[in-house]
Amino acid sequence: MRKNSSFIVAMIPAGVALNWVANSIVEMLKLPIFLNNIGTVLNAIVLGPIWGVVTALMTNTILGLIVRWTYVPFALVGALVAYLAYFFFKREWYKKIWKVLVAGAITGVIGAVMSTIISVYVFGGFSGHANDVITAGLIAAGQQVFSATFIANLPTTIADKVLTFWIVYMILRIFPVRFLPNASDLRTKLGFEETV
Repeated sequence: MRKNSSFIVAMIPAGVALNWVANSIVEMLKLPIFLNNIGTVLNAIVLGPIWGVVTALMTNTILGLIVRWTYVPFALVGALVAYLAYFFFKREWYKKIWKVLVAGAITGVIGAVMSTIISVYVFGGFSGHANDVITAGLIAAGQQVFSATFIANLPTTIADKVLTFWIVYMILRIFPVRFLPNASDLRTKLGFEETV
């Protein structure tokens, strides 16, 4: 039990740091994606969905305090991503790369719906992200705020979650899972038993 607790204590800040670094790169380059859920997805798979949610909440709170406060409400999207990542992992979608990419795309669509609702009803469609430029252009072209925000969010959120799920898939392929507390379950769900 103490070993598991120590591992959780180590993995949570590591996941938050991973989210922070990836998001900082995106912010610096002004990319129309997010990449602030890599550590969230990794922790959801390795530790369980609750710890993935904790990672998401901590990440968005820190980003909200340091980068801009608009990150805070989107912690709900991170929590949703954590649960969906765990859902697909438990159904062994992480055995095949194409399933990982499909899982990322499905998560992206669901995430886009939730982030659009948050963006529109909390921020009026503009949350300070690079997507705001696309949203503004669509509104100027005659779209309603909700549809403009959703259209702007959908492709970037899908791309973001597909990339996030793929990165985690690659991390799990090189990570020494045999040292993890739930190594047996991880090896089975990742398909390692088939190749070893």
